Amino acid sequence: MKDEELLGKALHVAKEAGLLLLRKQGTVLPFALTLDPAGDNPRTYFPRDQLPRASWDELLDASIAHLERSIGSGGVGAIALVTTLDSGSESGLGVQVETRASSLFLVYPYRGTGQSRSLGEPQTAEGLLVGPLLAE
Repeated sequence: MKDEELLGKALHVAKEAGLLLLRKQGTVLPFALTLDPAGDNPRTYFPRDQLPRASWDELLDASIAHLERSIGSGGVGAIALVTTLDSGSESGLGVQVETRASSLFLVYPYRGTGQSRSLGEPQTAEGLLVGPLLAE
């Protein structure tokens, strides 16, 4: 799969998973996603399952550590890191996606509540949330 297609697929899967959680829980605690080099076999890692009392920072660190282990074990074509971000009165769904050749960090503003919550047009963020972890 071409790098651009892989990046797009990782972004789509990560954004949809984040939106589902946002609608269900009202927030998205940090989680990680990996795709294999063919763009298949999406795997998610939700650190909150193992660390129920962890802070946001600890969950972000656990997600990053998981991605680093996954990259180290090979067979990873794309990664994503997803979480809600708050800045004063504004909130958004932050999605960082990377392939070996490129990286992208977008913030999707959201509105509405519960199941009617929707994402607005993404804003390209300066730099990355963390890393890059996979992109060279």
